[in-house]
Amino acid sequence: MDINVSETYERTIAVYHDKLNANEYNLRLKQHIKDGLSGKPSHHRYRQIVSMGGSRSSKTWSILQMLLIEMMTRKNLKITVWRDTKVTCRGTVMDNWKDIIMFDESVFLNFKENKQTATFIYFKTGSRIIFEGADSIGKVLGGTQDISYFNEITQFSKSVYLQITQRTGERVIADYNPHEDFWLEKYRLDPDTVFIHSDFSHNVFCPPNIVKQLLSYEPWIRDSYEVEDGVVMYKGKPVDRYNKPPRNLLNWERGTADEYMWLVFGLGIGSERPNRIYRGWHKISINEFLEKEYVSYFGLDFGSSAPTACIEVKYDGDGAFYVCPRFYKPLGEITESINTVIKVHIPQIINGESIIVGDSAKQTYIDIIRDDGHLIVPAIKGGGSVNARITLIQGFTIYYVPDKDFESEYQNYSWHIDRYDKPTDQPIKDNDHYMDAMGYVIAYLVKILSIKI
Repeated sequence: MDINVSETYERTIAVYHDKLNANEYNLRLKQHIKDGLSGKPSHHRYRQIVSMGGSRSSKTWSILQMLLIEMMTRKNLKITVWRDTKVTCRGTVMDNWKDIIMFDESVFLNFKENKQTATFIYFKTGSRIIFEGADSIGKVLGGTQDISYFNEITQFSKSVYLQITQRTGERVIADYNPHEDFWLEKYRLDPDTVFIHSDFSHNVFCPPNIVKQLLSYEPWIRDSYEVEDGVVMYKGKPVDRYNKPPRNLLNWERGTADEYMWLVFGLGIGSERPNRIYRGWHKISINEFLEKEYVSYFGLDFGSSAPTACIEVKYDGDGAFYVCPRFYKPLGEITESINTVIKVHIPQIINGESIIVGDSAKQTYIDIIRDDGHLIVPAIKGGGSVNARITLIQGFTIYYVPDKDFESEYQNYSWHIDRYDKPTDQPIKDNDHYMDAMGYVIAYLVKILSIKI
């Protein structure tokens, strides 16, 4: 069987089959027994392989090719491919999988697909691969597998990841594009985890027009700088505003040079958006949040097709706010009334006691909630109110309980860019539901409690 593979594939398969020699294995076994762990350690050097990098580096394709070979050579292997939702998994990763197994008719004819369960079984070995979504918590908690593959793992919370990996007997594989301050980055310190970095230059099959576009982002002269461990270096020092390589004049003259786009999509390195609004917030655990014995206030931003977001906020009286995401789902996807949603999904809101600050643009919802006995007030809105809330929040210290939707908004909430690539004073109104809900509460408390910045 011959398949066309990229350099990214070669890197992935190399670390996948990296095995301990006899002496290394015996040393690990002794440590295993000393630590009081049951069973024998794996002969493989790494339990977890993480493939990260830029656009069109063939991360996903390479991993699926490797899993195909595993299924064809090992008996009764069970592989589960995970995405945040089953619909997304079937519409993206499973489509890639079908393209891969169809490259050779003799291979394809030995697969049987169960469309209802999104499962493919290879007849000759009895091995199977299942395309699953983490949107069904029952599946997450109940399923077991030999290999788990997380596609776009940035879409998963760490708690869901741990629930799945503790039910994965052999190997864990993950891929993702650069993402600032992502929890999986801490696994670089884990000796059982290996990270593979790749970009479009490691994929010889990347279409020429896409290569051309990615190269158009490069802001500096090619080969005038180096990338070391995910850091761009120039003259032996990290690139910063005072130490930058010479400009790629052609890209700058054409107006295509973009440092952020090049770092993230070209080189596959995480980079902070230059027009990002909020920075410097601090993470705390849910237990730390619950231990703060301050009054809780709740912000509600309503959405039917967009998420309805609810956030719990506490103020310490000395310039610091503690926030905890509580709900994030479109009301259009829920059959219950808004009051039932609050009662069932946000039990932290105590009817008749908790103060809620709601989106004043949806007065109907506010009236329905108030008629049910809740203490709800409309958010302060009007010309310039969004910018005013942003200015207020920027003046305080913010502590938050990590949540994938909240962190996504926090990291991506940005100012519009003008035609000269300069940030304006107009925020991009997209995926800002938690940010708005939090702003409603803080603006309300600043006014009611006469808080000074």
